[in-house]
Amino acid sequence: MYFIATSLILIGYFVLTLAYTIKRRKRKIENKLFANEILIALLFLMAGVLFPFIYQYHSPNLSQYSLDFLWLFTSVFFLIEMGIWALTLIYNTAISKRNPEIMAERDYNKFCNEFNKNWTEDLKSELGRKFLHLFTCFVIFFFWTLGTILNDLGILIQWGLNNYSFSYWLTITVGFGFVIMFQVADLARLNVFYSLPNWAKHWYQDMKQSELNTFIASTPLVLSFVPFLFAPFPIFASVALITTGADAVACLIGKKYGKHNLKTNSKKTVEGFIAGGFTTFIIVFVISLLYHSWMPIAIEKIITMSFLAVFLFMLIDAYAKNISDNILNPLLTGFGMWIIYLI
Repeated sequence: MYFIATSLILIGYFVLTLAYTIKRRKRKIENKLFANEILIALLFLMAGVLFPFIYQYHSPNLSQYSLDFLWLFTSVFFLIEMGIWALTLIYNTAISKRNPEIMAERDYNKFCNEFNKNWTEDLKSELGRKFLHLFTCFVIFFFWTLGTILNDLGILIQWGLNNYSFSYWLTITVGFGFVIMFQVADLARLNVFYSLPNWAKHWYQDMKQSELNTFIASTPLVLSFVPFLFAPFPIFASVALITTGADAVACLIGKKYGKHNLKTNSKKTVEGFIAGGFTTFIIVFVISLLYHSWMPIAIEKIITMSFLAVFLFMLIDAYAKNISDNILNPLLTGFGMWIIYLI
């Protein structure tokens, strides 16, 4: 039952995100943000519902004692995080409302005007924005490698754990901790900007202009990985790398070497489009071979999965409009590869 706190936090975010979106639905529909934000809310609901089953799915022999410890640690960590955030927001709200000058300084419209004035869309700025997404992959592979080493040394078995349960426990705790932190900051930014501490505002200096009036893309990106925690690790790893690595390559190659627009009135280029597709194939093929012991399938199936991932990635890159590709890429490429694996 120790999972309840975490599930309730995530489901609570579903309720808050949904309420915020519906309350402002007229403006969201006008700005073509409504469907995307509804989907973000549903991703929180999905994460809350699936959380109680993640740790033991690949580890059916996990003891109840070990499972309770993993749930308890994660839930306590998140409750402490939420408590710190609640105190921080209450404190900043109090000092802002007592001082009109501070309240005026913490006006969101003023922040947006300054943000737009300082906005740059060069290659260096884009690299900074992509780094945070790529860091997600680093965390996943680092924890998986750590779990593999400890498992091979026979240390995890002494705690009643294995590679999947231990690695996913660390990944989920850090990943959901990140999501909880940024979503509470986003809800405060979009509703009561004056409640945010000054240090939290610096997080938003590198966001895109299109994110000024909606949630940042990193949160739904992480949530979109959740279903694939139930797939073999190579699929989960491929999904994470496609969404972050292939997308980054497509964007950076397009900005650096792009000469031909993919479509009229589109900033995307043919060069970036091809680079993203090629990178996607390499990611799926190499990851499937590198971690073949965790997904022992024939080479023909690996090649089929790789080509299908390329097709879905390029389809999304070419035609996705009102829903973020940070949501569509992991969900469609991930489920596409998973279906091929299961056939």
